[in-house]
Amino acid sequence: MVDPKEEQLSKLKMVLAVAEKNGNQLFIDNIKRDIEALESGKESPIIAEYLTDEERR
Repeated sequence: MVDPKEEQLSKLKMVLAVAEKNGNQLFIDNIKRDIEALESGKESPIIAEYLTDEERR
């Protein structure tokens, strides 16, 4: 079974590569912030900000 955080990290890293290729600094900064949080065992800031507790389940 795939760890949900590892799956999320993998997806974020793919999106980061696209954002870097396109030079979108706002997306790059936000994605890097999320990756750093997940890698340190914290919740994704984007998910925490935009999803309700019920939506996160």
